[in-house]
Amino acid sequence: MSMSEPLLTQIVNQHIPAGATVVTIDKPVQHPAIYAADLTGDGMPEIAAVYQLNGELYLLILKFVQGHWIKMALIKGLGYGVTLMTAAPVTSTARNNLIIGWRIGSIWSKLAVYEWTESGLKDLAPDDLYYSYAEIIDMPGPHGRDGKVEIALWIHDTGEAYRVEIIRWQNGKWVPAPDVYATYYPKVVQYYEQLTQQYPDYIFYWYYLADAQYHAGQYPAALASVQKALSFPEAYPSREVLQELEKKIKQAMVPISHARVTTWLYPISVRTTTGTRWGYMDAQGHIRLEPVLNDAQEFQPNGLAVVVKDGRAGVINLQGQYVVQPVYDSINSFYEERAITIDSQGFKMINEQGTVLTKRAYPYISNMNDGRALFYDSNPGQADGSVSRYGYLDASGNEVIPAQFASANDFQDGKAVVQIKDNEYALINRNGHRLATYPYAYVGPLGDGLLAFQKETSGKYGYIDERGNIRIQPKFSSAFPFSGGQAIVNTAEDYKSIYGVINTQGSFIIQPAYNDIRELGEHRYALGQAINPEEPYIGSVYAIADTNGRRLTEFVYREVGNYKKRPCFRIGWKTDLSAGSEWKTCCWVSACRRFGYAGGCGTRSD
Repeated sequence: MSMSEPLLTQIVNQHIPAGATVVTIDKPVQHPAIYAADLTGDGMPEIAAVYQLNGELYLLILKFVQGHWIKMALIKGLGYGVTLMTAAPVTSTARNNLIIGWRIGSIWSKLAVYEWTESGLKDLAPDDLYYSYAEIIDMPGPHGRDGKVEIALWIHDTGEAYRVEIIRWQNGKWVPAPDVYATYYPKVVQYYEQLTQQYPDYIFYWYYLADAQYHAGQYPAALASVQKALSFPEAYPSREVLQELEKKIKQAMVPISHARVTTWLYPISVRTTTGTRWGYMDAQGHIRLEPVLNDAQEFQPNGLAVVVKDGRAGVINLQGQYVVQPVYDSINSFYEERAITIDSQGFKMINEQGTVLTKRAYPYISNMNDGRALFYDSNPGQADGSVSRYGYLDASGNEVIPAQFASANDFQDGKAVVQIKDNEYALINRNGHRLATYPYAYVGPLGDGLLAFQKETSGKYGYIDERGNIRIQPKFSSAFPFSGGQAIVNTAEDYKSIYGVINTQGSFIIQPAYNDIRELGEHRYALGQAINPEEPYIGSVYAIADTNGRRLTEFVYREVGNYKKRPCFRIGWKTDLSAGSEWKTCCWVSACRRFGYAGGCGTRSD
C-alpha cells in the first residue's frame, strides 16, 4: 500500500479530535509529523502521527482493518514538538520500530523507540536518552550489515562541539556498537577537521577531533591531535582525560608482541536470523564448539580464549569449559599469566584460574608487562578525587609503586618513563627508584635506549638517550618509539601527514612521503597513500615494504594486519611477501585465523 503525503494527511485529519492540528517537523524541510510503516510485522503499513491539542502532544497509530482505518493506539507525547520521526528495524529484522525525537529544548530532544506489543506501544528508550542530532543507519561492521539499524547520537557539549555515541539494541538492552566505529567516525573526524581549521585555538575541538580519530582507527592523526590539545595551558575536558586518551592511542599503535601459538581450535562465525554467532572448529574444519557465542577470540598460548555469551565476557579452555564464568563487561587477553577484567565496579586483575588478585577495583589497569601493571587512581590528597595519579601493581595485585605520577608508561627491561609534574619526567626502575630526570615538556616511552621528547609544549619532537643527552635534534611534528633501530616520524606542519622512517642517527631510511606508516613486524612496513590527498583523514590505501623502504606490493590494500609467522597458505594462494607475490585475499582473516598462522594480511582495494 503506497500513500502520498497529502493522502496520509487527509486520513490522519479524519481521525484526530476537533481543534487538533498535526505537528510540523522543521528539518530537513518542513513536513507533517506523519509516517507510514509496518510496525506489527503483518506486511501492511500502519500510520503514525503526532498532533497537538490544548497545548498537549499525542501520538496516534492507525491500522487498516477490513477496508477502514481504525485507531490502534493513542498515547501522550513529550515536550512541545517533534524533531525526528521515522521507522526502522531496531529490535528485529522482522518488523520496524517507530522512532521519534520529542523536542524538549531548543537544541535538545528526547529519543523514543517504540515497539508494538500485545499491550500496545512500549518505549524501549531509557528516560534520560537525550540528544541534539541523531542518525538512524544500518551501519556495516566487519561482517557487513546485519539488517538492523544503529543510532548515532550527537550530544551537545559547548560551542559547536558534540559528543558522539553509537548505540544498538542487543540482547534486550542498549549497548555501544564499537564494530561500526570505523564506518561512522570518519564523518565525525571530517566535522572536527573543519572546526579545528576554522578555530585553531579552541581546545575542545582538538579534544573531540582526537577522540573521533581514535574511534575511527586513525591513530597517528589522533596522537597528533591529542598532543595538540595537551599543548594548551588550560586542559579540556581535563589533563587527566587527555592523557588517558593519549595513552589509549599509543597502546593501539604498538604492535602486539606476544606471538600466538598454534592450537587445535579456531574461531568461526555464522550468520543467523538473530545476528552473527561464533564457535570453534579444529584444523580439519570440524566444528567442535557450536556457534552460539556473541564473540570468540583466538586461543592464547596458555590454551585459554576470551568469549562473550549473552553480552557478558568469560574465559574457556580447549574443552569448551568455562575457567572464568561470563560475568564481566570485558576481559583483555592474558599477558604474563594475568588478564585485566572490567565490570560495574571497575578494572580488576585475575590469574589464569579466574581468581581476582586485586584488593579492589580501579578506574584503570593496563596489561601486565615486565612484571608490572600500570594503574591510575584518584589522588588521595584531592578531596573531590578530580586528580588522578599513576602507579604500578605487581603480579599479585599489590601496589608496589603507589599512585604518584602525572602520567606513566609500561615497563621495558626493568625500566619505565613516568611524568613527575609539568616539564619533569623521570626514568624509574621496578621498585620506583629514579634512575634519571628529564626537564622537558614531554618524554615518551623507551625504544632501543632512545626516548622521543619535546623541549617545550607545542615544540618539535626529537630523541634523547636514557641519560637525557640529545641524540636527534627536535625537528618532527610527531615521533614514535624506536624498534629494531628504526622509528616512524611525521614531518607535516599541518593536519596532513607526511610520515617517514629514520635510523638512530636521525637519517631517513624511508623518505617522508606517506599518509600513514605502520610497523608490521618481521621486517615489514605498511606504507599508506591518502585515498584523497585533499582529504587525508578519509584514510589510506597500503603497500607492503621492507625495512629499507623497498615496496614488495603495489598500493592495493585497504587494511593490513601484523606479521607473526610466514609464509602462510590458503587454498593454494601463497602469501609469502618476500618474493613480492601478489594476492587478493591475505591470511589474517582467512588462513591464519583458521590454521593458526598470524601473517601480515589485508584485503585488496579492488
